[in-house]
Amino acid sequence: MAQPIRKKIQEIHPDVIKEREERTLLVDGTALLFMSFKDATVNSDGVHIGGIFQFLLQLKMMITKFKPTYVYVFFDNEYSGWLRWQLYHDYKANRDKHYEDYVSNASEYIKEYEKRLKNMQNYLFNKNKPKKKEKSEWDEFVDANFDRERDTLIKYFEELYVRSYMDEIVEADDLISYYCQNKEKSEKIIIMTADMDLTQLIADDIAIYDLHNKIFITPKNFTEKFGYYYENTFVKKVFCGDVSDNIGNIKGLSESGFYNLMPEAKERLVTIDEVKERARELINERVENKKKPLKVHENIINGVSNKTYDGDFYEINSKIIDLKHPILTDDAKETMDGMIHAPIDPDGRSFQNLYSYIIDDNIDVLKSGEKFSSFFSTFKKIENIEKKRFEEYLKAQRI
Repeated sequence: MAQPIRKKIQEIHPDVIKEREERTLLVDGTALLFMSFKDATVNSDGVHIGGIFQFLLQLKMMITKFKPTYVYVFFDNEYSGWLRWQLYHDYKANRDKHYEDYVSNASEYIKEYEKRLKNMQNYLFNKNKPKKKEKSEWDEFVDANFDRERDTLIKYFEELYVRSYMDEIVEADDLISYYCQNKEKSEKIIIMTADMDLTQLIADDIAIYDLHNKIFITPKNFTEKFGYYYENTFVKKVFCGDVSDNIGNIKGLSESGFYNLMPEAKERLVTIDEVKERARELINERVENKKKPLKVHENIINGVSNKTYDGDFYEINSKIIDLKHPILTDDAKETMDGMIHAPIDPDGRSFQNLYSYIIDDNIDVLKSGEKFSSFFSTFKKIENIEKKRFEEYLKAQRI
């Protein structure tokens, strides 16, 4: 889906953004909207609008608190995660995902992954394919309304000077990571999410706002909140997997077992090689004492998982887990490069347009002029910043 910049500006005069401390809010739109569905508000027609209203409310509160100069919202699409599925066939197999449907219609990718496609087809008909959970009434309700409310929000963002992007197959996590890798040196970033995978990106100038617990997570308080050193999220997940994404772990190794094996992980960065070496040392120690090595230690050395991997366990898990090396298509990179810090042309955007949308969509809670003005006053500050930035851009082009 195209970003909401009507007049896409690829080249920016460097003087427009240099030596300016920017504060950027990156929103995991899928996570925030899913949580916003807990708001049961319906309009006078009985149509659920709680996701729309609660999303805007949470975004408004964060803008008020953080005072960003840029706001970006990234969404997952139906086939987001397809690139990881290419590497690991069990990826999100516990969810209602149909990545194979995309493959059958993506001729440009079939040639590139012809060999893997054959393996995937064999896997799809394997009797041991993970079973998907039965959908609850709640899941059915969200599925029936999610796309409509997401697309409504994207329409509103265009008038609110909120940049948004949803790629066909690239995950929102990767888009957020790519942004962080390409940020300005002086730029401060808050990532608004419920997905703790993104804690891999935490740094002195990048913090997480945890939507579940309503707290900011930084390098300073990470260990207190999670019990291990903040840079070890990646290595912990490589060994212990991720149940929510159906990513395999080393067979017999739990998170507590990992920390018992590597207690220093609570205080400093540890590496995959260090963990394997520790397991090797413990095996040698038991052999010297004429004891049988523990199976879990052998599994660590040999990369034996509780899931089926078509290749090296450590290589595959590292690729699908490591958000410091995001997985993007060339098209997604091009789109991101075109929208990061690009001035937004105000031509055709207005809060009057937004109000018309609110009326047409029957968002009752915001329909009165007084409520509308009061609610969106916070976003006016973003509009003023963006209009000034665009004026600076035009001025720089004339120099």
